[in-house]
Amino acid sequence: MDERESTRGYTRRRALKAGAGVAAGVAALGGTGGAAAQSDAYGGHLQDAEWDGTTADASGMDEVVVDVGAGPNGLQFGPEAIYIEPGTTIQWVWTGEGSGHNVVPEEDGPFDSREAHEGSTSTEPGFTYEFTFEEAQNGVHPYFCGPHRALGMLGVIVVGEDNVETELVPYGEEEDGGLKQGAIVAGAAMFGVVALAGAAAYRELIGDETE
Repeated sequence: MDERESTRGYTRRRALKAGAGVAAGVAALGGTGGAAAQSDAYGGHLQDAEWDGTTADASGMDEVVVDVGAGPNGLQFGPEAIYIEPGTTIQWVWTGEGSGHNVVPEEDGPFDSREAHEGSTSTEPGFTYEFTFEEAQNGVHPYFCGPHRALGMLGVIVVGEDNVETELVPYGEEEDGGLKQGAIVAGAAMFGVVALAGAAAYRELIGDETE
C-alpha cells in the first residue's frame, strides 16, 4: 500500500469516527434532557409513567375528558398531565381496558373516584367520574390508580397557567397516535446537527484526498 492509499484510509476512518461521535453525543444529550424533564416536573410524580414530558393544554374548555385505561396495555391515564383553568370539569372515562381502575389523589386531594361507585375500582367501559376544579383548587394535583400505581398509572391535573412546569401541547394532540410535538422538534434538531456533522466530515475527507 503506498503512502497516499494509507492516508486515504486514515482520513476516512477519522471522518466516520468524528461523525459517529457527534451523532452519539447529540442523541445522548436529547435523551438526558427528556429524562430530566420527566424526573423533575410536578415533583417527580410522573417519573415512572409512560409520559412524553409534555402537558396537554385544555385552557378555555368547560369540560375535558381523561381516559382511564389508556395506552397499549390499558394501564395509563390519557393524557397523563393536563392543564386547565378554574371552573373546568374533568371527566375521567373508563375505557374498559386493563383490569379494575380508580382515580385516587395524593395527600387527600379534593377528588376521589372511590366515592362514586361501590367498591374501590371499576372495570365498566364508559363509567364516568367527574370533578369541577374551582379557584380554591388552583395548583398541581397528582393522582394515581390504586391497583396499578407501581406499574406507572399516574396522572397530574394542573389548575392555573402559573403552575405549568413543562412544554404545553394542544389537548387531544397526544391522543391521535402521531408523534408528539416535543418529539418532532427534538428529532428535527437532532437530525440537523447530525447532518451538519456528516457534511463537515465529508468535506474533511474530500479535502484530504484532493490535496
